[in-house]
Amino acid sequence: MEPSFDTWTSLFLLAVAMGLFLFFILVTSRVKKNLPIAFLILAFSVILFQYVLYWTRYENLFPYLVIFPPVCYYTLGPLLYLYFLSLYKKTVYFNYALHFLLALILLIPNVVLWLKYMKLTSIDLPLMKLVMNPWLIVAHMSLYIILIIFLISKNSSIDSQYSKLRKQWSLVLIILFSLFVIAYLSYYVLVQFPFFNSEWDYAISIMMSFGIYAIGYFTMKQPSIFDGELFANVFLPNPNKEDTFETALLNEFYENLTAFMKSKKPYVDNELRLVNLADQVGYSTHLLSKVINKKYGGNFNSFVNDYRLIEAEALLAKKDATRIKSIYFDVGFNNKATFYKAFKAKHQCTPLEYQSQF
Repeated sequence: MEPSFDTWTSLFLLAVAMGLFLFFILVTSRVKKNLPIAFLILAFSVILFQYVLYWTRYENLFPYLVIFPPVCYYTLGPLLYLYFLSLYKKTVYFNYALHFLLALILLIPNVVLWLKYMKLTSIDLPLMKLVMNPWLIVAHMSLYIILIIFLISKNSSIDSQYSKLRKQWSLVLIILFSLFVIAYLSYYVLVQFPFFNSEWDYAISIMMSFGIYAIGYFTMKQPSIFDGELFANVFLPNPNKEDTFETALLNEFYENLTAFMKSKKPYVDNELRLVNLADQVGYSTHLLSKVINKKYGGNFNSFVNDYRLIEAEALLAKKDATRIKSIYFDVGFNNKATFYKAFKAKHQCTPLEYQSQF
């Protein structure tokens, strides 16, 4: 039969395009903690693309990915678990690369296959029993589901809006992934029965497509979803009728932010930017900007400079007049003019006049 597309395969190919688009958006963003999700979507897209090639019979013309999906399957669990470790701010060591060992091993038969197509070798494909073993793939993915559920349950004891919201987003991801694993498993179970229809294989692709579109929806709906910070009431009901859910979350985020500013003093860094502070405190830039604007009532520069002025006041109370020329740099200002302007706006006097009081 000639290669051809039908309605389903056309929709699946569109899902592949959506996945590649999301991968590009996430991998080029400044939020590096989203990289595991980006490559997770890429792996789904590659698997789904190979399925499309198989169903449309274009696999006969382009057979280069015929045994590549198992490589992607063995990356799904480690990538998702890596994302959750970042989401819950757990330390990831260099030896985490061992989680991708099976995927790397299965690259070997793929490389041999590609060399055969280029007429560079004629050896038999190695490790084909491992490539063709779906039960090991199911066991591998199920292991990571267990690890992720354990991580979520172990870190859900803190009763705060942020931890509740993070847990809800975590459950959405793990449920999507679990449904995909169930769909994958059901195919290899049902294929043993005589009533099985090969088109039921579409269930796996439907779950992959649903996962891609669901993540895409949340990405477009709220960019900060991948930080576990969504203050629109998507997952949680409003617990307090006298106060909106968003206001309660903003209050909590602002308290965390001010506590961090006082304890860690990030403002003394002369090169501090919104994105740097967001990374340090664990918020997205979108969320941090909104928290400062809503709760502080000013922009990022004013917020940070207020802390710098408080630090300068403490130094002026202790140091002699000859140190005033360098104090502005010590507290995080880049130039003296900005420091003097901000100081006079707050105290209606120069730093030297302020110091004379002591």
